[in-house]
Amino acid sequence: MFYIKTEHGGKQIKVEIFGDEIYTICFNCGKEIQVDDETLREVMKDGDLSSTSLSCCSNKKPELTVIK
Repeated sequence: MFYIKTEHGGKQIKVEIFGDEIYTICFNCGKEIQVDDETLREVMKDGDLSSTSLSCCSNKKPELTVIK
């Protein structure tokens, strides 16, 4: 099981995540896009989630862009 955790109102909240529930915002147009398993594997191989942005504007498959 993978999950994210945060605090809200002084209480820790854990939210379980699954591969088909990961989303990001296109850095070009601001549209919400779903991240598929293949793209997520590329992100984890070539960088990390905090330094990577995706764009849906350039082609059909989201484009990886690493921001440093």
